[in-house]
Amino acid sequence: MIIPTDTAYRLLPTSPSARELMDAYTPGLFELKFAEERTRQAAPRVGLLVLLKTFQQLGYFVKVSDVPDSVLRQVAEAAGYDVVPQELDDYDRGTLRVRHMALVRSWMGVSAFDREALRIIVKACVEASRVREDLADIINVAIEELLRKRFELPGFTTLFRAARTARATVNRSFYDRMSQALDPPTKARIDSLFDKEEDARQTPWDTVKIEPGQPTVKRVRRFLENAAWLKEQTVDAKALAGIPGVKLQRFAFEGRVLNASRMKEARPDKRYAFAVALIHRQRARALDDAADMLIRLVHRMQNGAKEKLQLLQSAHLKQSASLAETLRDVSREYLRDGSETERLRSIGLLLGPDVQELLRRCEEHVALASGNYLRLLPQCFRHPRQALLALLENLPLSATSQDRSVIDAVAFVLANQNARRTSISVDDAGQKEALNLSFVNDAWWPLVTGLRARTAVSEIDRRMLELCVVIQVANDLKSGDLCIPGSDKFRDYRLQLLSWEEVERELPSYGEQAGIATELKPFIAQLRNQLEERGRAADKGFPDNRYLRFEKGEPILTPVEAVPDPEGLDQSLSLIKERMEPIEILDAFADTEYWLNWTRHFGPISGLESKLKRARDRYLLTVFCFGCNLGPVQTARSVRGVNRFQVAFVNQRHITEGFLNEAITTIVNAYVQFPLQRLWGTGQSASADGMKWDLYPQNLMSEYHIRYGGYGGVGYYLVADNYIALMSRWTTCGAWEGHAILDFLKENESDVKPDTIHADTQGQSSAIFGLAYLLGIQLLPRIRDWKGKNFYRPAPETRFQHIDSLFTSQVDWSLIEAMLPELLRVAVSIKGGALLPSDILRRLGSYSRKNKLYFALRELGYVVRTMFLLRYVSEVELRQAIQSATNKSERFNEFVQWISFGGDNVIAENVRDEQRKFIKYNHLVANILAFHNIVSMTKTIDRLKAEGQEISDEVLAAVSPYQTSHINRFGQYQLHARRAPDPLPFLRKPPKVEISTVDSPGLAAAG
Repeated sequence: MIIPTDTAYRLLPTSPSARELMDAYTPGLFELKFAEERTRQAAPRVGLLVLLKTFQQLGYFVKVSDVPDSVLRQVAEAAGYDVVPQELDDYDRGTLRVRHMALVRSWMGVSAFDREALRIIVKACVEASRVREDLADIINVAIEELLRKRFELPGFTTLFRAARTARATVNRSFYDRMSQALDPPTKARIDSLFDKEEDARQTPWDTVKIEPGQPTVKRVRRFLENAAWLKEQTVDAKALAGIPGVKLQRFAFEGRVLNASRMKEARPDKRYAFAVALIHRQRARALDDAADMLIRLVHRMQNGAKEKLQLLQSAHLKQSASLAETLRDVSREYLRDGSETERLRSIGLLLGPDVQELLRRCEEHVALASGNYLRLLPQCFRHPRQALLALLENLPLSATSQDRSVIDAVAFVLANQNARRTSISVDDAGQKEALNLSFVNDAWWPLVTGLRARTAVSEIDRRMLELCVVIQVANDLKSGDLCIPGSDKFRDYRLQLLSWEEVERELPSYGEQAGIATELKPFIAQLRNQLEERGRAADKGFPDNRYLRFEKGEPILTPVEAVPDPEGLDQSLSLIKERMEPIEILDAFADTEYWLNWTRHFGPISGLESKLKRARDRYLLTVFCFGCNLGPVQTARSVRGVNRFQVAFVNQRHITEGFLNEAITTIVNAYVQFPLQRLWGTGQSASADGMKWDLYPQNLMSEYHIRYGGYGGVGYYLVADNYIALMSRWTTCGAWEGHAILDFLKENESDVKPDTIHADTQGQSSAIFGLAYLLGIQLLPRIRDWKGKNFYRPAPETRFQHIDSLFTSQVDWSLIEAMLPELLRVAVSIKGGALLPSDILRRLGSYSRKNKLYFALRELGYVVRTMFLLRYVSEVELRQAIQSATNKSERFNEFVQWISFGGDNVIAENVRDEQRKFIKYNHLVANILAFHNIVSMTKTIDRLKAEGQEISDEVLAAVSPYQTSHINRFGQYQLHARRAPDPLPFLRKPPKVEISTVDSPGLAAAG
């Protein structure tokens, strides 16, 4: 259920601040004159002014009896009255109010809400519903249109019903359009997906939703068979023509949660729309999964070769001695007297019957001596070769530049994959032109061609070329040099960018917001000056910098000393913990729901009214089930009267990632209203960190984590400096965590808007530094190997007195200047919501052979990172702040682990959508408990102060809301529907949906 506070529909504040009273509710001279000319008595004059000032703020009229007393007093005092006239109590009941409303409309130039205004609302909602799905967004469009046309706003219920009806009408029109675009045979084929064949365990509709497993050779073959079948189910593109992406995403999501029997029960047009949308989405996913499998297999193969190299290095002496002895004996036989035939026969006896094995050992030794693992790759390529080539064959690769050398090489390799010869001609397979080997780098060139110099090539090693091509395809997919049309993750990112016309229109305001120059010369001058100023400041402060020194030319940075705990912290914290009231975990959920009504964001995915009985109770139990990782089965065992199907139904049909994000936002916005959290931070900075969650190894998201061991995935969290978590993300162990660090710009809808981000080493790279600068974000990470990073000079002639030896590289300013328009286009597109920062960083965060945008972003990142490193080595306060921020992230990770007590930190789901939802559930529960803790801590501290126990702000600043000792996670679970905690001292209670006022029978715990 949408409420006014979720939209731009404004409500009267219950307790306006002094600043609000002065700025918003104090009549001006012209307004006082307006009231004096139209009224004679005090009550009508104050009533008219109250109507005027509240209408100016809200856009609609409210009853004077609903206006806060502080506003009435402010208006009365401005009008010259010491007190609010008593006669004002009768103002709402007379006709005078109606006449005054007409006067206010005339003064403001606003028309009363009428049929014309209703027509405007309906039209605006319909137009918005074509490209939007969220009801709050649709309502906001209607409000904006009414205000633009100078109409009075209606009641919120009118707007809500108009938006809901318009969305349903538009969606039905899309259902009908998609259905009519299908011919009868296609409809019959879709209908057959919902029928189970005899002796079959599942329907074809279940096959559409099937998830890929680990990229083993056997599973890759099975996956490709399913992908080929899925491709056959796709329909003509005209069925999707004109359907916005947000609608296709919504239809696909609804189709995914419906089983075959429910799909058969749906209206035909809706059934076909859902089926077409889901098949389209699953086809795009299949292409992404195929590319991911190829990349994953390549990484595994490369890691296997590197591990083999390390093992060989440990046995280096024994291997060297054996091969040297063989070479010595062969050389002796070659030099001894006798005919060539006799010597050759003797050499053959010395080499033994398995010459191929001897060659393999020689290759291993050459790789060992050179430290090059590439020569060992053929041994690791033998097993996954067929799977890798099959993936190449099924990926519709496309180049994002004019260079088609890799595409042609893929075709060449596939055409010759069954050849038996080791060496093949570059003119084989009927090529129109000789194979272009320009993509083969210097390390691969002698292996592929057998030549040291880059001269003309007539023959190549077939197996080495296959290896080189497979690895190059994986690298080019990651860097964006290759794309996959029709996929999602690996599509051409350039198609997502805003047009140049849109960029030029938005660029001036964007530059002002980001704090950067947007013209070529000023941008370079600004950046160069910033770099030089930072270098001069670090150089000037070096003599007083007791933490940085040089030994034999190498910089040494002394670790910062830990900030000591304030005196009395342990005693005060123990006292607070002892006095915090013990609470059952479900009661904490119920209390927070009572205060904030955060379950209002949940409801049927279809957008219809919920028909669940005791919906609030069901939502609370579902969040408890998945947020604490109990799972439906264990929850059903623990809570009487609840079965696992009920919980699973609510999770699938009533709660989405988007709904969870909205609930999280509601809690964050309420949390920041507490004075206590201001002692912990301002919300201007946040820290990002990842935490490994264990997974069963059968699904595609599961990877072996090198640092922590075991199979799993990574939950990536952004935690504000006041301890509240703003964003969560689910990713693989092999992904670079920092690629998602800037996604909060789009995903964080709360009132907390940090502009400074801290992270560990995984949260930074040169590309991330560059993009953060363009987006106006200050990236201040903890870099473990900072001495391994190059410091860049502002100009070749620039020199520094004390720290000049730090600077080892030059900035390519000409490249940044040449590519600045493209860089700004990317940044403006991100700000405009056209794509996520992770979408571009995933491509531009990997080495590209030919994408100049990558090189320019990397060069810009070098400059920004140098400025940061200069601060890092010269400002001890900065390093302490970074350490403190990253510690908060680590404490949050411990907190979410404590919350996930039901599953021992193992995510049992194998479906990626459900894995992502688990991270959101867990994030939501963490914020719920942090909010409940800050409420309890505030009350406890107030009681202690009332008893004479003074606790300093310095001590309070050292505590956190991650308190757990008073929360009972185990034992008796019982949801008290009648529980009504004390009201919050700092928050207005939002409107409530209908809630059962009696204890729900059957919700007592089984233990």
